[in-house]
Amino acid sequence: MERFAFLGRFARNRGALLGALIILFVAAMALLAPLFYPTDPLRIVGAPELWPGEDRDFPLGTDSLGRDILAMIVHGARATLLIGLFASAVATIIGVSVGAAAGYFGGWVDEISMRGAELFQTIPNLIFVLTIVVILGSTLQNIVIAIGIVSWTPIARMTRAEFLALRDREFVQACRAMGMNDLRIIVGEILPNALPPVIVLSSLVVAGAVLFESAVSFLGLGDPNLASWGRLVGDGRLLIRSSWYICAIPGVAIMVTVLCLNLIGDGLNDAPVLAGADPAQGARVRLRAGRS
Repeated sequence: MERFAFLGRFARNRGALLGALIILFVAAMALLAPLFYPTDPLRIVGAPELWPGEDRDFPLGTDSLGRDILAMIVHGARATLLIGLFASAVATIIGVSVGAAAGYFGGWVDEISMRGAELFQTIPNLIFVLTIVVILGSTLQNIVIAIGIVSWTPIARMTRAEFLALRDREFVQACRAMGMNDLRIIVGEILPNALPPVIVLSSLVVAGAVLFESAVSFLGLGDPNLASWGRLVGDGRLLIRSSWYICAIPGVAIMVTVLCLNLIGDGLNDAPVLAGADPAQGARVRLRAGRS
């Protein structure tokens, strides 16, 4: 029943519902990309710089090399969503681990963890991502790791705040009295109660990861073997006066995807993710995400 109640609360936010539907469409497009375009989307298939609608075989036209823009958009959706989701997962694992240890143990563990988080926040995120990618190499895995490394600090602070609020509650004291070890208390008792705002913040990290990937690919540091929306924007930037559609089409795709992911995050703010979640947590997530 709680699951249906959550879906009902989420559906009342029309913006979040629209965002979820569009993201589902993008995900379906990514999954079915090999079915619609089974060949390499980066191969040359026609004359260069065909405008959208000029040739019905290429509904969105071709780029400066004669590659099908629609094929690259469809296959690029897969790379964009994979990087966003896996980078968010990496950031969540790091952030929850650091924040849980800092909030539960306190003392020198908390001090070192938070000073480390502040150190990461003093470095411009995009510069940090580019540095890691240049050092490790321009592969999909390295881009995911780089984005995850720069995105964990807000999640760590959120997790720490929730653990500080929960570690002295009666149920935790009862667990200690029963002789449970710290790891079991952290993972089995406190973490499930601290997850709702963390899940919401993780959904917002996905949108940031999409933008980071687009920026990396735009600068020519993305995986050369992958079709990417950011790469398509970068390839068309020199032709923006004569063939502006090459930049505009993937740029709109990036903008709409990021907007929809943020709308979904707002919907999760308004509809607590787990049973028993405090409705005021949504406001705290917005405040802390804004500060970060």
